[in-house]
Amino acid sequence: MLNVLVVEDDADARFLAADTFRKVGHTVREAEHGQRALEILSVERWLPHVIVLDVAMPVMDGLTFLSIKKQIVALSAIPVVIVSATARGPIADVCCVLAKPFDAKVLLDAVLQFAVQ
Repeated sequence: MLNVLVVEDDADARFLAADTFRKVGHTVREAEHGQRALEILSVERWLPHVIVLDVAMPVMDGLTFLSIKKQIVALSAIPVVIVSATARGPIADVCCVLAKPFDAKVLLDAVLQFAVQ
């Protein structure tokens, strides 16, 4: 089973993404923006196998999060799958970019493909 961090400001989209992984037995942590995600990763020291990330978020957007994550050695190798209504790939240091609304099976398949195990 995988540890998945879902970083999404929209509560409904965050719930749907998290539920997709929980239904198949994965452990999920949720963050409503990039700053909260960094707290989970750095302060709480919870390391996921993969991060599912939105781009357009308040407080700290996804691209700023990626820039900071890249500079932290312990976090830099964690793969990222972007799910966004606005971003289109390719994006540096991102495994893939999926459009919203996302298909649960496509998201799950992407996470399983790119997760570090």
